[in-house]
Amino acid sequence: MIKLRDDVIFEDPQTRIREYCAIEVYYDYDDKHNINHDITQRDIDSANQLYAMIDRYDNEESKRLLNRSKKLSKLLTSIPNTDIHAISSENWSKLRIDIKKLFAEFLSIKGFNLAKTTKILHLKRPNLFPALDSFVIKFLFDINLSSLSKPRQLYLGLQALEMTRKIIKEQKDEFEKLTKQISDLPIPLTQVRIFDILCWTTEKWDIRKNKKAPYEKTNQSLIPGRRGSL
Repeated sequence: MIKLRDDVIFEDPQTRIREYCAIEVYYDYDDKHNINHDITQRDIDSANQLYAMIDRYDNEESKRLLNRSKKLSKLLTSIPNTDIHAISSENWSKLRIDIKKLFAEFLSIKGFNLAKTTKILHLKRPNLFPALDSFVIKFLFDINLSSLSKPRQLYLGLQALEMTRKIIKEQKDEFEKLTKQISDLPIPLTQVRIFDILCWTTEKWDIRKNKKAPYEKTNQSLIPGRRGSL
């Protein structure tokens, strides 16, 4: 069982994760981890597979990102690919400062928001950063990402990481059990990715009742009613 909040409890979370991997974006993103310090065109292309939409409305976005690659790479050197829940409180306080600087640099690029930022950063540090797109932010804070200023996105991005860390840490055994249950999947998923998938699908499938997906409509793991328990 995994509890995201009082009104969203997954008694059988592996069914939800398996259904996501079967019908939503899984291949061409979760198999494209690129754990180094360099932001490349490959990272952009992979993030776009998960609807980052870089260059969709402004074809200069990727160019602007790559032009900042040296500064971003320098900032990434201080960010380890460590499980977010395994970092001590003291080390987390220090790391949070470095993450804030990294987020700020990404968000200072014209056209870049929290969703694009974290969809790239998950590829670079898959154990640390979940993909925090508009569905995840809406689920966690009941706020529309598109309406937020860059400073507000930065603040909520850090708050979302705090929530991710807290929820996984408090349910360490449950997340480890789930990781083992889905270890037969062709592409491994990190615990932060599992967390963002649970949040994302709850917002899309259950709350918004949007059952459409690239490969098939969802029908196996829907939460009864608008919100509730599996």
